[in-house]
This record gives sequence, C-alpha cells and structure tokens, in this order.
Amino acid sequence: MADLAALTLREARDLIAARELSATELTELTFRRIAETEPVVHAYVCLDEERAMARAAEIDQGGATGSLLGVPFGVKDILETGGLATEGGSRLLAGNVPERDAETVRRLRSAGAICIGKHVTHEFACGQDDLPTRNPFDLARYPGGSSAGGGVSVQVGSSLLALGTDAGGSVRKPACVTATVGMKATHGRVSGAGTIPQASSFSLDHVGTFTRTVEDAAIALNVLAGYDPRDPRSIDVAVPSYTDGVGDGISGLRIGVAPATFRADDMQPEVVSLFEAALSTLEAAGAELATVELPSFEHALAALFTIFPAEVSPTHRRWLSERPGEYHERTRRLLLLGTLIPSEHVSQASRVRALLRDEAARVFANARLDALVTPTLPCVPPRFDEMVPGDFGSLIPFTGPWNLTGQPALSVPCGLTPDGLPVGLQVVGRPFDEATVFRIGAAYEAEACVESRAPFPSPS
Repeated sequence: MADLAALTLREARDLIAARELSATELTELTFRRIAETEPVVHAYVCLDEERAMARAAEIDQGGATGSLLGVPFGVKDILETGGLATEGGSRLLAGNVPERDAETVRRLRSAGAICIGKHVTHEFACGQDDLPTRNPFDLARYPGGSSAGGGVSVQVGSSLLALGTDAGGSVRKPACVTATVGMKATHGRVSGAGTIPQASSFSLDHVGTFTRTVEDAAIALNVLAGYDPRDPRSIDVAVPSYTDGVGDGISGLRIGVAPATFRADDMQPEVVSLFEAALSTLEAAGAELATVELPSFEHALAALFTIFPAEVSPTHRRWLSERPGEYHERTRRLLLLGTLIPSEHVSQASRVRALLRDEAARVFANARLDALVTPTLPCVPPRFDEMVPGDFGSLIPFTGPWNLTGQPALSVPCGLTPDGLPVGLQVVGRPFDEATVFRIGAAYEAEACVESRAPFPSPS
C-alpha cells in the first residue's frame, strides 16, 4: 500500500494511471489517515466519504478521464461544493448546502480529482476567531489562517491537494508554517466564482493551492488556470503548460532581493539565517541576485487593512443588524469597522495600491528581474498563548503587498530551525509569469533538499 506520508500528487496520479494503485485504494487510505490525524490536528469541518468512494469506484471502472484521476483533495469552507455544506466557518451559514460547485472545484472534479471534504477556515476568512486546527510541527503553535485546514491536511497526508483563498497571505502563510507549498497565481488567472460573497474581498482574493511539491502546484494550476465568464475578475489570456519548463533550472535568471523593504531587523534570527542560506542556494544554482528597493511598500499593509474590511463588510450589513450575536465577537468588530471606513479612505488606499503596482513594475523592468524573493513570514509559527487576538498584521508584511499588486507568489519550505519549526521562502513573479516562479521554486527545492515533513505519526 502507498505511504501517504511520502506520496506526491504526481506520484499518486501516475500510479493510478499505471494501475499500480487504484483510486479506491487511495481514497480508502486517505479516509483511514483522516481517522488517525483528525482527533489531533482538526483540519476538516466535514467529510464527503460516501460520494468520494463512489467516485473512486467509477474511476476504477474506467468511467472517467482527466489529468488528476483519483487524486484526493480538500476544499476551504468558503468555496461552494454542490451537495456538501459550505458554512464559511460561521453559525450564520449553518446548514447552507449549495447547488453547484465553485469553478475551481468543478475543474478539479472534471480532471478526475476526488473531493474528500471541507477544510477549517476562520469565520468568513476574516482571521479573527479561534480555531480548533493545530500545527503538526508543534500542537501548541499557530497552523496559519485563514485557510487553516489546507496546509495541515496536506502536511499530514489527509489530502494530496487543497484549495484555499488568499487575500493577504491566507494560502502562503499556512503553507509556510506547515512546510507545504502554497501558490497564488496572478489575480484573474484562476476563477474566484463560487466563493461565498460574505467571505470575499473582490479585488484582493486569489484562489490558491496547497501541495507537497512545486511540481504538484504546477500540475494543479494546469487544471485551474483559465478564463471564466462567471467571474468578472477573470482575464482572458493564454495559459501555458506550467509543467513543461518546471525542471529547466535557473541558470542566468535575475532574482531581486529587497533588504530595505523586507528587513532583517523585523525578522527572527532563525528566519534570517535560513533565508540567507536560501539566497546562497539560488546563487549556487546559477541565479544572479540583484538588490532593489521598493520604498512605497511601507504603506502596503495600511492600504490592505482598509480595502479588505471595506470590501467584505457590505455583504454583512443585514446580518450585523439582525443577527449580531451569531458572529464571533472579533469577526463582528472587524466587519463593523468595515462599515465605518470613509469612502475617501478607501479611495486613498486604492491610490496606494496603484502606486505599489507601478513601483513593482518599474523595479522589475529596470533591474531586469525574472522574480523577487523574500521570506514568507518574518517569524516562526507563534505559540497560541503568545499571540495577540486578531493581530495578524505582524504575520503578513511580506505576503500582503502582493495581493495589492496581484502578482503571482509561491511559498516553498525553506528548512527547519534548530527547534524544528518551519520557515518559508516566497518567490514573487511578473504578472502572468507563474511558469518562472515555478522554475525558481522547483530549482530551490531540488538544490536545497530541505526537511519538510512534520514529526507526526506516519500512516499505519
């Protein structure tokens, strides 16, 4: 039987295609792993076992085609799943069962992937409430959010692929602290249709993925990318095959580093050490590093924390008036704040966003950058008892700016600290150049060979 602690999406797909592993066997293994891990890590909010097993049997009988045949995946509980509850982590949507899938879920199912269930999320993806989900590297530490269950599930082997959403780092942050690969493509590259409106910041949200390897992320984006007329954000541009060049190496590529913007004095020493080692690894692989400056980015978080609540709050006005007691208190306060933000503040934040986009484009062009790298987070996953409730600004200074610019960004495992805690390397690319981001991430992954498995019980 397959070892879910080591199996990648590509390996699982290829084993099923070669009939060395059946979809039914892999699905059974996945639910067995869920039974082992869920009492400890709490990554799922609900499961879809009966339909998953039926779909696996259909695949084994030759009744399906696609590039992801039999691959088990989980879905953040703000993305609609037809016939399966989508409650947004909130009592306000208890019992809500959509009739149709979100577009990303539909595309994965059409490619033969099997939906296992829904992953835990912060209430309405606002990042304010307390979650049951635990980090498998240290159960007393933060598992990331708001896509909390996705990274944990992929890390412990209770899925091989997970869908999350990212409006300020909500895929890359959990990926970093669980030592998985988190990818958000360019804004408009992947459809957001079917994200529940009460949990969507229209101009910041990206639907992204958690996988175990960069190649797996490229395989997933091959399926997910592409124009969707249901989503007005979707941009009709050509989609390459992301797997074709993922292993081409990075010799001759120019990679930017912005130490004055993503400052060492804001980072924990363990993060600084591992990031500097990653830079050396990239140089050894043939990349040329270029120091650049992005001075306007010091205003990024102020703009983000204006735009996000201003965009999310309007869909909650009626509930805030009629059902305020059903929100988690900190979520309700954030949403109420969003209703009070003056329009001129939102306009100013939008001007800051335009400034950041222009500055990033200019720096990439003038320095002839193929990409830019930063640490994903400035710190290791904090302990729950050390966190200030609702204060996530300190966790996203390196991820949030790229939601404002809309550029593709990838988090890959960057090693473990002496205490065994994961750190992430973030690779940011030019708009719609996810292929180069994958090349850099895969080259680093291959060269560094960092430890990325949690000291968690292996599947029996």
